[in-house]
Parts: sequence; C-alpha cells; structure tokens
Amino acid sequence: MDWQYEYSDGITAADVSCLQKQVSVMSSNLSAKLDELQRGDRHLETTVALHEIRTQLQELTRSVESCQSEVCEVKRDMVAIRSELDTVQQVKEEIEELREYVDRLEEHTHRRKLRLLQQNSLLRDDAESQPSAELSGAGLKPTAQVRQGLTFFLCYAIGAAVLGMLQFGYNTGVINAPEQNIENFMKDVYKNRYNEDLSEETVKLLYSVGVSIFAIGGMLGGFSGGLIANRFGRKGGLLLNNVMGVGGACLMGFAKIANSYELLFLGRFIIGVNCGLNTSLVPMYITEIAPLNLRGGLGTLNQLAVTIGLLLSQVLGIEQILGTDDGWPLLLGLAVCPAVLQLVLLPMCPESPRYLLMTKHWEEEARKALQRLRASSQVEEDIEEMRAEERAQSAEASISMTELICSPTLRQPLFIGILMQLSQQLSGINAVFYYSTELFISSGLTGESAKFATIGIGVIMFFMTLVSIPMMDKTGRRTLHLYGLGGMFIFSIFITISFLIKEFFGYVQEMIDWMSYLSVVSTLGFVVFFAVGPGSIPWMITAELFSQGPRPAAMSIAVLVNWMANFLVGIVFPTMKTHLENYTFLPFSVLLAIFWIFTYRQVPETKNKTFEEISAIFRHGGDRRSMRNSSLYGLAGASESLPESPVGPRRVSTASDCAAEVPATYGTTTTTVTESDEADGVGAMGAMGVPELTPSTPPPSPSQSPSASPMTSAPPSPAPSGEPMSPPYLPGSCTWRPPSSCAGDRCVSPPRFAV
Repeated sequence: MDWQYEYSDGITAADVSCLQKQVSVMSSNLSAKLDELQRGDRHLETTVALHEIRTQLQELTRSVESCQSEVCEVKRDMVAIRSELDTVQQVKEEIEELREYVDRLEEHTHRRKLRLLQQNSLLRDDAESQPSAELSGAGLKPTAQVRQGLTFFLCYAIGAAVLGMLQFGYNTGVINAPEQNIENFMKDVYKNRYNEDLSEETVKLLYSVGVSIFAIGGMLGGFSGGLIANRFGRKGGLLLNNVMGVGGACLMGFAKIANSYELLFLGRFIIGVNCGLNTSLVPMYITEIAPLNLRGGLGTLNQLAVTIGLLLSQVLGIEQILGTDDGWPLLLGLAVCPAVLQLVLLPMCPESPRYLLMTKHWEEEARKALQRLRASSQVEEDIEEMRAEERAQSAEASISMTELICSPTLRQPLFIGILMQLSQQLSGINAVFYYSTELFISSGLTGESAKFATIGIGVIMFFMTLVSIPMMDKTGRRTLHLYGLGGMFIFSIFITISFLIKEFFGYVQEMIDWMSYLSVVSTLGFVVFFAVGPGSIPWMITAELFSQGPRPAAMSIAVLVNWMANFLVGIVFPTMKTHLENYTFLPFSVLLAIFWIFTYRQVPETKNKTFEEISAIFRHGGDRRSMRNSSLYGLAGASESLPESPVGPRRVSTASDCAAEVPATYGTTTTTVTESDEADGVGAMGAMGVPELTPSTPPPSPSQSPSASPMTSAPPSPAPSGEPMSPPYLPGSCTWRPPSSCAGDRCVSPPRFAV
C-alpha cells in the first residue's frame, strides 16, 4: 500500500492526460492498421477470385473454340448432306421423267402397232379391190391419215370459226378505198359545226386516227383473249364476241346519218376489239380441233379468210359499187354480215375437245365432240394423246401471263412467238394494205388504175394462200416462212428502186410508165411472198409452240404484240413516207433481213408434231437445230412422231469414235427407211433411238456379237407356224441392228443418263 501510494503521488494529472492521449493515438493507429489489414485481405480475396475467373474464362474460351470447330464441321456435313439430297431429288425427278417417257413410249408403240396392222389390212383390201398400178397412178398412199381426214362437221366448224378472221380482213382493208370520201365527210362535218375549213394536215391526222384506232381496239381484244378463252371456252368466246361485231358495224354504218365522225371512230374501235378477240380465239380453236396430219393446212384457212375479207372490201370499195360519198357508210356497215352469220352457224359447232377435257375435265363431253368432228366413234387415240399432254402439263394447268413470262421453259417459245408476230406486222405488209391506193398513185398510176391494182393485191393474196395450204404440211412451217421473208426482202428492194428511178428519170414519160409497172409488179410480188409464209404461219406456229395450259396466255401476249405493231405501222408510215420519200420501204427491208436470220437460227419446225412433243423440245432443253430438218422427227409425210426423250438428244460423232462408243452403248438401233415406210411415218422411232423394224432379216441370236457389222444379214427365217409374234416384232420378218452403227463417216450413240 505504501509503494502504490507513492507511485500515485509521483504521477500528476498532466501525465495521466498525456498517457491517455498516447493510448488514444495508439488505438487510432491500431484501428488504422486493422482497417488496412482488412482492406488488404479483401484485395487479396478479390485478386484470388479474379484469378479464378480468368482461369475459368480461359477454359470457356477453349471450349467455345472447340464448339466453333465442331459447328464448322457440322455445317460442312450439312452442306454435303444438302448436296446429296439435291442430287437424290434430281435423280428422282429424272427417274419420274423417264417413267413418264416410258409410259408415253408404250402408248405410242401400242398405237403404232395397231395403226400398222390397220394399214396392212387397208393395203390388203385395196390390193383385192383395185390394182396397184391404179393406186400408184393416182398418187394414193393408204396411211393413217385416211382415218383422220376431213369430215362434214370438221369443215362446218372451221368454216364457221374462220368467219371471225374474214371479219378481221374485211375491216383491215375496208378503210383503204374510200379514203377520199371519208376525208370529205370529215371536212363537211367540221364545216357544218364550226363554220370553218379543216386544214389538209388536220384531215390527214383525223384519217390516221380512224385507221389506227382499229388497232388500239385490237390490242385490247387480243390481250383479253386468253381470259375469255379460259372463262367461256373457245366457241363461247367467239359467240359473245359477235355482239361487239354487230355493235361496231352499226355505229360505222350510221356515222354519216348522225353527222358525226366521232361515231365512226367509236365504231372502228369496237370492231377492232372484236377483231382482236377473233385473232386470238379463232387460231386457238382451229388448232385444237384439227387432226395432227391436217393441222398445217387447216391453220392456213385463217389467212385464207383474211384474204377473202380483204378482197371483198377492195372489190366493194371501187367507185362503181360502194366507193362513193353515199355508199361508203354501207361499205363499212357490211361488217355486220360476218358477225350475224357466225352467230347463226356457230351454236351447232362442238366446243374444242381439248378445252373440255384438259381445262374443264369433262371427258364424256370431249369424247362426244371428237366423235362429231371425226365422224367416228374410234377416238381413243386422240383422247389418249390429250391425256398424255395433260399429264405432262399438269403443273401448268392454269398459267397467268406473269407466270408465263417468268417461266424459264416457256420464256423461249414465248419470245419466238412474239418475234414471229413482229415478222408479220413489221414486214411492211400493213403499209401496203392501208395505203396501197396512195402508193400506186404516187408511183405514177391514175386513181382508177390504182384502185384496180389494189384489188389485184387481194386477188393475188387469195390465190397464193390457196396454193400454200397443201404446202404447209408438206414443206413445213419454218421453210415456208424463210421463203416468204426472203422474197419480201428482195421485192421491198425493188419497190425502193422503182421509186428512185421514177424520181431521177421523171422527165421521160416512157420511163414513168415503165416504172409504174415495175412498182405494181414489185408490190404484187411482195404480197405473193407474204401470202406464202408470214401471212398465216405466225398465227399457226404461236399456237403450236405451247401446250394446253399456257396456250391462252401465250396467244394473248402474242396477239397484243401483233396489234401493237399494227398500230405502230398505221401511225408511223405516213410520217415515214413524208420524211423518207423514196426510201420508205428501206426500214422494212432491214427488219425483214433480221427476221429471216432469227427464223433460220431459232425457230423449230413443228410439222407433224404433237403439242407435247413440241413443248418437250423447250422443256428438256432439246437441240432445236435437229428440228430444222423435219426428217429427223417423223419423216416427210409422216402422220405422227415419237415423244421427245427427256434425257436429251443423242450425240453424233465421227466414225473414228465408233470403236470407243460401241462397247459402252446399249439399246440403241438405227433403221433403214424404205419409201413405203417414209409414207406412213415408220422411221420416227429409229430417229429417236428406239428399235425399229424393217423387212428382210431376222433378229440375231444371243451369241451374236453386238459389234457385228450392221450391213451383215442372215438368211430370212420366218416365224414358226401357229406361234404368235411376241412384241415388239410385227407380222413379217425383221431386221435387227447392233447398239451402235456407222454410215460413212458418222455414227450415232444413245443418250447418256448421268447425274
């Protein structure tokens, strides 16, 4: 107790306070140190955590990179799988095409066998009833075409239908002869209304409007032809169309009584719509009801009716008949006659069997229509042909114009059809039709002589169209079109030369007279070659290039282009004549040369082809150059040819390649076509790479080498008596050819199927 007291006595209050401060400072320092240690500990924990996170991120990055490589591999695998699937799909499609082709081939072979048997029976009957010398002297050949010849109802239906084209021809030429009378009528109407005289330029402009508004109506009618054909049918559309024909003709006929040239323009527009529909519906109807072996000749009747209409309008338009100030309204109003006559005749005609079966799917009605048209109950062959076409075109049951233009397989035939229509209208023929009287007067003829020369154009057109009817199925559409374009090109040059000589030697009266005759002869020659080819072939071949589905839309587009070109020529030609003067026909000469080159290089021959065969050329990318020679696809005079193979055309090589080709080829044969075979169409199958049979030698034994010479033949070996012939051999001995054969320096190998 004593020492504690002493210690206490030795410490002052200041010391205690100082110690307390020191303790406080030390506590603060200690707290700061503790805080610092705590922060360091937290920082250390954060660093450790970040390190762990970094490690995990690195592992995750490696995993992602691994996944990316796996994804790339999966993508490559998917691309490979997709390619394999596309290949499989392509193989399936080609197998399906081959299956369809084999079906069509079987049907075709069966029909050909029946037909040949019938022909043998016909030949046997003819040999018993008539000497062969009489048959050969008369030039008769008993082919399958005898069974599908002209019948009363077929002639009646076509005659009633082509009245629409007669309407078109009549209204095309009727405005030509009374040109001066119509211009005087316009002057009188204007003077009575406004008490002023029309200038010559205005009168010419109004007359050009009257001429060209007909083409504007034709554009509208032609463009709506496909819709009308699908909605009301070919026959129904023609019947409805005649209502506009009657209305337009009445308006033109009463224009003078009403003292209104506007009424004349309106009537020309309405009759133009009527003619536009006719140019779309009539070729379609005739093409669909005509037998295959008569389709070309009957299709030419379209142009024949047009020429008859032109000739009627020109004959009735002379001053001695109706080409007067009082008679021209009746001349224009007579357009009511074809419309009324068609309204009376057409109801008794059958509807197009193709429309009934393939558009409406009314098989029984189609069968009845065919039986009336063919005058026979045996129409199964035609029905089967339409069924085959329907199966091949099932995906194109209803094709609009937009789909037609966008379709890769249909775009090319559409382009050909359009160019064929342009080759008709831009050839310069409408300049002759519309302004022939004025052209002849400007070349030196008197007004009376010019009108008779215009009538001569119609007469020449009529007779040359008659001449071209039998040539259409014998020579072929493409060949006649080339001849026509070439002849028109030459005579268009002669027309220009006659104008130039008349100008340079105008002071010599004898030269003027001579040049007038040269101008008339050149113009008539121009018309002759137009009638041979471009007059009728564009309408026919446009309908033939398409199957049942796209045909209405294609005809609408082609007819629209035709009428647009018609309108263009009607409007532009007077201006061309004013500015180019003697060189007016030179632009047409250039266009004719272009159209000739296009036809030679691009247009296929459609003679003796079914619609399915023609469509297959473009659908399967066939070589159209082989179509230029009709003997490759159904020889001259053939009534029918084999369906196009979907695997493409055969490859032709030189004889030096034959040794390499023979071991690798199977199932291809060639045939020796005799004169009788050529007459009835035998040989088409050989041209397609299908075994063909000809008399003289039997088939080889199985041990015979396939590389044996095709010229080597064994002695005849007839079939054992009483044993039926097994297909494909027909009655009589047969010649077999090895899989590949050579003739001269060329050999033929079969199509290759490759994916």
